[in-house]
Amino acid sequence: MCGLDDDDLSRGTTEAQDYTLTMYFQQYWRDKRLAYIGIPLNLTLDNRVADQLWVPDTYFLNDKKSFVHGVTVKNRMIRLHPDGTVLYGLRITTTAACMMDLRRYPLDEQNCTLEIES
Repeated sequence: MCGLDDDDLSRGTTEAQDYTLTMYFQQYWRDKRLAYIGIPLNLTLDNRVADQLWVPDTYFLNDKKSFVHGVTVKNRMIRLHPDGTVLYGLRITTTAACMMDLRRYPLDEQNCTLEIES
């Protein structure tokens, strides 16, 4: 399961037929091997733990270019729930293709999708 929260959506470019989106992209899944008892709290794990976990190979089908934000380390968050549910979040900027119909310009409205697969 995944969700996104758009942080910044830039205006699309008609020449390149694309748009750029900065977002917090969150996915969650259950890995029963990570379930624990005795602690009723959710655990927020260190960023470096993500390299030790199985993570879905999620990608954007209509992506032209993307990057994960990172100043000193990657902007990612990992939260583990007692039942083994993992919440994994990343701050990503992506430029995605969008076929624009400009026949009604400047009164047009564009509907652009971000196609996500794993």
